[in-house]
Order: sequence, then structure tokens, then C-alpha cells
Amino acid sequence: MKAFAIIRHQKIKAGRHLVATGLHNARGIETPNADKSAPPVEIMVGTNKPWRDVTNAMDRLGIAKVRKNGNVAVEVFLGASPEWWASQGWRPGIVPTGDTLAVIQAWKAEQLAYLEARFGKHLVASVVLHQDEASPHVHALIVPAQFRRDGREKGTDAGRAAWRLSTEKVLPGPSAMKSIVTAYANRMGAFGLVRGQDRPAGTTQHKPLKQWQDEQAFLSEKLGSEFMRQIDVTQQATVEADRIRSEALEYAAKVKALADKEAKEARELVVMREEILRRKEDATNTARLEVQAEHRRAAEMVQAVEEERASLRKLRERLDGMIAQVEKMLEPIRDYATKWVQASPLVRQAMGAKGPEAVRITASESVAEMEAMRNLMSRRGFGR
Repeated sequence: MKAFAIIRHQKIKAGRHLVATGLHNARGIETPNADKSAPPVEIMVGTNKPWRDVTNAMDRLGIAKVRKNGNVAVEVFLGASPEWWASQGWRPGIVPTGDTLAVIQAWKAEQLAYLEARFGKHLVASVVLHQDEASPHVHALIVPAQFRRDGREKGTDAGRAAWRLSTEKVLPGPSAMKSIVTAYANRMGAFGLVRGQDRPAGTTQHKPLKQWQDEQAFLSEKLGSEFMRQIDVTQQATVEADRIRSEALEYAAKVKALADKEAKEARELVVMREEILRRKEDATNTARLEVQAEHRRAAEMVQAVEEERASLRKLRERLDGMIAQVEKMLEPIRDYATKWVQASPLVRQAMGAKGPEAVRITASESVAEMEAMRNLMSRRGFGR
């Protein structure tokens, strides 16, 4: 069984038609035949607001003039036969893995390469991948513009080359369109896909005009109300975001003020601590100097006392020597006096009852005084 490469084109008008198409592509509105358990829409180029991607692309190209009811985009649908996807292991509602995921990645990359090669990267405004319907497929929104002159312009703009919308140049007539379909199928031949057969003229079945208009009016109204609801939601979200931003700024200001206050207090504490340490160090140094001075004074006093003791020891030694000399000198005198007293009755009579003892006592008065001084020095700790 043959597997076909599928490519379709549709003109997109400005306004609600563009917004409705973008909402459908980005799944901004409920799609009845979409499987909610399938992988979400994958945005390959642009954002989740394809209609804005188109207007942004036009702004970048400098396209400001749009004819009333004019076409601002071409939607290109790229896909393959569901049977081919089934042969690659793809199943609805199941996240692809392994070889199936590799095929999807390769096929998806080839679709983007085809779009950029055919239209130019600057004209490809939005590209999304759907996997929530019968088979994976790509929706692309192309800005149908050419860089050319417009002979209808007058005045200073006459003959000016610029980017201009020209859907007819992007979507040529039926004959040229057949060659585009053939070229796309040839490019997809690497995946085993081929070109389908053209339908004979007159075989396409169209809905009655009234039915089609009623369906379009219903869809337009539904999409319009959905779009307005989304605008309301966006506005509410903007207001809420502004409120949150304001509260965040106010909270940040409070936090900064508190942090500044705490930082100031911390700096003051550091300065205070340094001052306390400096004063403590000064006091310690002063006390140390006072203690050292007291030690020096005590040492000097000890040294003076030692010197005085040494001097007194020398003095005692001299006194001891003098006492010894006096006693030595008194010994012959005592002997002579004793002998003289004993030999002379007249002297004994004159001396009275004490007799020779009085002479001995009188002769020893100086010796007794010196002995008392020596005893006093011994009591004060200046002994030998």
C-alpha cells in the first residue's frame, strides 16, 4: 500500500480569521476531534500566539499597509497518510519513544527545512506540530510578502522597493501549484512517501453556500467570543501581574530597608567592639606598666633592705671585733685590779661591802652596752 505525502494551502485574512486560525493551531480553543491524552502542541517556530507571530513578522519587514479584507498569511498543512504513521509505530494518545520518536524528529526537522527553503526563514512566522488527531501533522503560517516595487505608488514613494504582501506570488495558479505538490512529495521520498493523484476537475463536493456561510458565521462568533474571553483573561492576568509586581517591589524595598538597618547596626557593633577591645588593651597595658613599676619598686626596696642588712652585718662584725679587743684589753686590768684590791687593806675598806666586785662591774659597763646592741640587732634579723 502506498503512503502519501500531504500538503495543503489556505489563505488567511487579517482580523478574526487570523486569530481563529492561531487559536486552533495553538489549541487555544477546544478542538472536538483532539485527543486530550495525546502529547501537547509542540511549538517549532514562534510562540503560543501564532496570530501575534504573524503581525510581529510583518512589523520586522516594515509592512504597515494591509488592504481591507486582505490576506496576511498563508497556512501550509504538512502531513502523511495515517497508515504510514501506523507503520512507524505511532499510536494516538501514546507518547512516542524509541524508533518512533526518532522518525517523528527526523520528519519534523525535514518539514521545517522545506518551509525555510521554499519561503525563506524571515517569512516563516509560526510552525507547530500536532499529535492529538488522526496522525501527526504540521501547521505553518507564512507571511506572503515579496520585496518589490509598486507602480501604483505616487509621490515620494514612487519606485520605492519594499516588502509588500502578495499572496498571488506565493500561491500561484493550479498548474504551478501541481509542481509545488510534486516537489514536496519528491523531497519526502526519503521517508518512503509518494505524491497522491490529482482529483479530476468537478469531482470535489462543495457544501451549499448558505450552509457554508452559516457554519462560518457560527465559527466566527464562537471564536470571537473565545478570543474576547482570552483578552479578558489576559487583561486580568496583566492587572494581577502588576499588583504582584507592585507588592514584590514594596516588599523588596522593606527588605532592603531592614537589611540596610541591620547592616548599619552591625557596623556600629563592630566599631563599638573594636573600641572596647582598644580600651581593654590600653587598660591592660596600663595595668601591666603599673605592675611592672610596682615590681621594680619592690625589687629596689628588697635590694635596699639587702644592702642595709649587709651594712648592718658589717657593722656587727666590727662591733664584735671591738668587743673582743675591749675584753682582751680589760683582762689584764681586771687581773691587776683584783690583785691590787686583795693586797691593799685600805682599798678594800674604801670599796665597802662589794669589794672587788664593784671594780669589775664598773670596768664592764662599756662591754655591757655593746652586748645589748648586739642582742637588739639579732632580734631584728641581722644575725651572722
